[in-house]
Amino acid sequence: MSFILYSRSTCPLCEAMEAELGPFIQEYGITVSRRYIDNDEALVQQYGDRIPVLTLNGETLCEYFLDPERLLAAISTGSKKTDANNNS
Repeated sequence: MSFILYSRSTCPLCEAMEAELGPFIQEYGITVSRRYIDNDEALVQQYGDRIPVLTLNGETLCEYFLDPERLLAAISTGSKKTDANNNS
């Protein structure tokens, strides 16, 4: 399961969210790719100052601060889909 963390190069909230994601990465084996929006005009237009933003499959899960309950729900839903696909 691969999440995207949209951030800026100088963003204390982004650093904080990335640190908070660490235990979830270790416990659940998720991957989080960090994408810097600074040099991508389309992403700047989309997110502006509304960062950090954590997404999964294009769906925004968290803005500004990590929402652990929403993240766990996404992980749970994703692992159920993976289990269903493996059992097919």
